[in-house]
This record gives sequence, structure tokens and C-alpha cells, in this order.
Amino acid sequence: MTGGGGGLHRGRVTGRPGGARWWGGTGPAGGGSHAARAGGRRGVLALVTLLAVLAAGGVVAALALGGEEPAPPTAAAPPSPRPDAAPGAAGETGTTDPRVLQQTLDEVTAEAPLRFAPDTATPTPEAAAAVDRLAAALRASPGPTVTVEGHTAPVGEGGQRAVALSEDRAAEIARRLEAAGVPPARLRVIGVGSARPLASLEESRRVELDVTPS
Repeated sequence: MTGGGGGLHRGRVTGRPGGARWWGGTGPAGGGSHAARAGGRRGVLALVTLLAVLAAGGVVAALALGGEEPAPPTAAAPPSPRPDAAPGAAGETGTTDPRVLQQTLDEVTAEAPLRFAPDTATPTPEAAAAVDRLAAALRASPGPTVTVEGHTAPVGEGGQRAVALSEDRAAEIARRLEAAGVPPARLRVIGVGSARPLASLEESRRVELDVTPS
């Protein structure tokens, strides 16, 4: 049916109190379906809502993943020095306790005694190598005075020259300790001669180091 001046209406009309409603056709004035337009608006609204939710979720995820920049690690404080520690060269440990220093020197000379060939003030190669270790211990433990005590054998090195030879041996060890960095003022040189021999002649031809208590 053709209306006066209006477009062709398709679909059907359902009557309701208060007016009619069009379903599935073209509107009376050339417009589209009311249901299609309403559905389009709902679709757009749903899309906008979904995008808003996704955007909000992205912000939360970014915050969760990023977080705050971690603070740099705090450097550990260096350990406090022991009360009996004393400065020394790199890798050296020392003490101001004369008993501890004496024990250290005794351990070195027990492994490599300061011995000499008969009737000479030249130390054996093993004794010369031990001087560096003894000097390192003394440098790391400044303070106590050390007596460098020379000895001779009771046979072959006795007599009037024994004391002079023993003193020469002590002076040679002291000279080498000084060359390795030990202050001369810390070293006291004496010669005992053959007054205190050990079990053998070889062991008797020696130099000992004695720490003087403060």
C-alpha cells in the first residue's frame, strides 16, 4: 500500500497500547529499521567498553611488570681490624703481640733453619730463602725488637775465634733482613760462640731470632 507522499513500508505492524512498532522493514519516511539502529548503538557501546577495559588492564600490567627501579646494592662495610693487627705489605698479616711474632719466626726457622757451612758466615741456600719469609713477618709486625743471635759448633769452630765467627753470622742475617725492609733499629746482633751447641755440629752452626718483650 502506498501512503500519501511517504515511502513504501515493509514488514508488519504490531499493535500495542499507545502506538504501533515496526519490525524488520523500512521506516515510513525512508529510514532504516529501528531494531538495526538500536543494535548498532549497543555494538558500538560494547566495543568502547571492551577497549576501555583492555586499556585499563594494560596500565595495571605495565605497573606490575615495571614496578619501581630496584635500589642499588649497599656496599658491605669493611671488617674492623683486630686489636692486635698491624699494617704490613699486601698479603701479610701481623701482630703486636711478641709471643705470636716469636711463634711465627720459630715456625719459619723450623722449616728452614738459618744454618752455615763450617767456618764461614755465608748462610746455606735454604737459610737465605727463609730470610725473605722472616722479613715479611717482621714488616707485618712493627714494634718489637729482635735479637739476631749467632752460634758456632763446639768442634772445629771453637777457640778464641768462635765468638767473632758467631757474631759475623748474626750480622750477615741482620744485613739481609735490613735489605728486605726490616728497620735496622729493630735488630740487635750478638755472638754467643759455641757456648750453647745443639745435637749435631750442623745444627750448632746457626742463627736464632729472639723477640724481646716490650
